[in-house]
Amino acid sequence: MLGRFSEATIMVERLSPEVEAKYTKYVKVRDALAAVSQERITIENTLGEIEELLEKIGKLAQEVELYKMVGYVLVKSSRDEIVGELKSRKEELELRLKAIKAQEDHLKRELERLTGELRSLIGSGGAG
Repeated sequence: MLGRFSEATIMVERLSPEVEAKYTKYVKVRDALAAVSQERITIENTLGEIEELLEKIGKLAQEVELYKMVGYVLVKSSRDEIVGELKSRKEELELRLKAIKAQEDHLKRELERLTGELRSLIGSGGAG
């Protein structure tokens, strides 16, 4: 038994194939945007860590020995080598961040467009 609702009062509305297709695309774009946004955050955090390391290394006395991880082993390295590697990695990440931000902006615009189209379709009786 359906409680206070009779079978006759419950109506299931079916969405049109067009609305279903738009919604499917909307979900894919929304999920892609979430993944890209997470990647952007990860890159920004890594860049922050690299900048902090470069700043700390810059404050160390020249005679301080520096080591870097190579696999599971710490290896003594020159300051110039470590700074060079950090700066190189920073440049790579900055380029990647620029590309990710462009992709994120594109996905945001696409999501806004799809949201508007879905609202329009549903508002105009896109259920059928």
